[in-house]
Amino acid sequence: DFLHNVYEMPWWHDVSTTKSMSAQKQPKLTVADQMRKAFEPILDALNIKPNRLVRCLFAAMPPGATIPTHHDTGLWVRHTHRVHIPIIVEDPNCILFQCGPTEDTMIRVACVPGHVFEMNNQAKHGVSNCDPTEHRVHVILDYVDEDFVIPNRIKLQANETLLQTRRSIDRTLDAGKRPTPSYFILGAQKSGTTSLYDYLNQHPLIVRAKRRETHCLDWRWDDSLKTTKARQEHCLSFFYAKELHKHPSLLTGDSTPSYLLDSKQCIERMKEVFPHDLRFFVCCRDPVKRARSQFAMVTSLDGTPEQIKARGKEWLNKTFEDVVLHDIQNMKEDGLIPYWNLETQTIDLDIFHSFIDTKEENDAWLKYLKRIPMDTGSHSLISRGLYALQIKPWIKAYDMEQFCFFKLEDWKKEDGVKRCVQRAFDHLGLPQFEVEDESAKNTRSYEFKEEDVGKMLQRFYEPHNGRLCKILDGEEWKDPWPYNSE
Repeated sequence: DFLHNVYEMPWWHDVSTTKSMSAQKQPKLTVADQMRKAFEPILDALNIKPNRLVRCLFAAMPPGATIPTHHDTGLWVRHTHRVHIPIIVEDPNCILFQCGPTEDTMIRVACVPGHVFEMNNQAKHGVSNCDPTEHRVHVILDYVDEDFVIPNRIKLQANETLLQTRRSIDRTLDAGKRPTPSYFILGAQKSGTTSLYDYLNQHPLIVRAKRRETHCLDWRWDDSLKTTKARQEHCLSFFYAKELHKHPSLLTGDSTPSYLLDSKQCIERMKEVFPHDLRFFVCCRDPVKRARSQFAMVTSLDGTPEQIKARGKEWLNKTFEDVVLHDIQNMKEDGLIPYWNLETQTIDLDIFHSFIDTKEENDAWLKYLKRIPMDTGSHSLISRGLYALQIKPWIKAYDMEQFCFFKLEDWKKEDGVKRCVQRAFDHLGLPQFEVEDESAKNTRSYEFKEEDVGKMLQRFYEPHNGRLCKILDGEEWKDPWPYNSE
């Protein structure tokens, strides 16, 4: 199981066997004894201990079948040795088994019963059973070196059933142990959430939701449903919940970046329909650049009719400055930014520090959130960049350990995506995996010439960025976007 779990058959641990299986002198060998005795010469030939085995199976190849030339991929391939042992081969001349660094350099390997051979399954290999009537049966096993640490070895019970996919192995008795979903990417919009969702879903143990942004907790929430069970079923319908119930080694999640902002509704609903232990991701970005990116997206006419409709038309005939000033005016009217001078476009830091984290600020924030429309994405251009204010309700409702925070700018550094994605997999308790596609998603080119607006927004956001630094302790969050150096 991805070298994360190794499942061991009951006969492998049968009490009637000892470390020295060949020395046993019993009147009657059990099935377990016979199995272990049959494997002992194989392990001796390979000079490996039984506890290094991580995979063992019987592979029957039908008459006339061919496995085309290929090479195996995946994290486990780099850490395991692949061994074949032909056990039922009617005519070895009818088995064409080839292996080599390239298709042009492959050589034939003799498939004679009892021939134990190790092959490099990262190299090219393929096999054909040319026998017209008889199956070919091999034992195929993988083992790891002594220095490889196997996280879990699980002894199976007699008569229990395993469910195997190309990506997972699960015990039927574990069905339902992992509730759906396992994680949420809460936001912020235009801060790398689409890219993060794509990176996560490249992991073999993560399954995509039926749609990336489910919005099941905001504008797809069904107020007509009157019971928790009905609301849970509605929200679970956006995921492959029934299928995942049988495969708890797999997990799925949602990326709806409006949730971070709309905490008043979403937290209460989330706790009702998804009361289990969850993991959260929050992506942040220079809020000035984030605002420009949101404006460019919402006013773009590129995309599907559904996407264009969801963006709304409210900003199409307005400038970036118009929308910026309108959102600031809304926050001012709701009492959320008493420290901001509309005329001079400056912040009074004394008022700022005396106002933040007060009941008055919280009440003003809730009042502002009531402005959020449910039928358009053309809203909250500037408030979406107030990350500390948005994060506070979430870390109050859930433990801080459930959150993983990212700064988009870190992804653009050398090996930045790789490091951040490994953090994300660790946060989800998944074995490490190297994503193949590290390209940014949902990006577009745009230009802004309104430099005065940009400088004004830097003055507006700078103390809020410092506030974020106090919430997210860590070297990378100290002065996350140093405007004075630009």
